[in-house]
Amino acid sequence: MTDADRGRRPDRGPGDASPRASATRSRPLAAAVGVLVFVASVVPVPSARATGGPDGAVGVVDGAVGLVVGALPAGVGLTVPFHVVGYAILAALLVPATGREPRVVAVVAAAAAATAFGFGIELVQAPIPWRSFAWSDAVVNAVGAVVAAILAWERPR
Repeated sequence: MTDADRGRRPDRGPGDASPRASATRSRPLAAAVGVLVFVASVVPVPSARATGGPDGAVGVVDGAVGLVVGALPAGVGLTVPFHVVGYAILAALLVPATGREPRVVAVVAAAAAATAFGFGIELVQAPIPWRSFAWSDAVVNAVGAVVAAILAWERPR
């Protein structure tokens, strides 16, 4: 008696392109990125101010941070690119992880989940002394998530 005779779908193997198989492969990576974003969001961050060494020279790391901050447009802080990229990656991984069809439902669910996760992290940061709740961060998180989810929708499966 075959799987088809028992009413079960045969395993299509590693090349299985079904939404369920894609979701099964994507979920662990999406979860790992979520954990990484969470940890990066609650650990203390060294200040970006330049500090002189014993001979008055600026450190290599501080100098690099200063160059990056100087290259960003006015009003864009050092953390904005990290917010956009982190939540963009998370949302892009969540699109296939939802296992939903039609694809538009997967995109909306992924963008909503990544945005809610970002807002939740902002709430977690509120009582942490070295962190703070910021509406601007929540908005930037949402923008990164929505843009990446839409781009993931356009990506061929």
